[in-house]
Amino acid sequence: MKKLLPVIALVLAAAFMSILSDSASAKWKKSSASPSATQVDTGDKIVAVHLTSIIVSGASTHSSKEYKITAATKITVDAQPAKVSNLTTGMGVTVTPATDATVAATIDATSSGKK
Repeated sequence: MKKLLPVIALVLAAAFMSILSDSASAKWKKSSASPSATQVDTGDKIVAVHLTSIIVSGASTHSSKEYKITAATKITVDAQPAKVSNLTTGMGVTVTPATDATVAATIDATSSGKK
């Protein structure tokens, strides 16, 4: 009986650690959403367009933010693929930041100014 006690304790400890590991892993997966999946306020408007960046004015915050545009930035206007040259001031815009929050992963603009 004394020889079985350590074996039983080891099996119970392994089962307990497995349960803890699974729950910790699930929590980590939930909280690991990348910033690129988070979109900026949809009431925003483009206030300036430059060759390598845009400045967006936040409707709810009354502040502006500059986003760098890289070769990896996906740009759409009215849900159609577009280029930086298709963006104009006054357009409604939703920007999805990249891992570096100063870089735009996606820029979704609307020509009507409503987003």
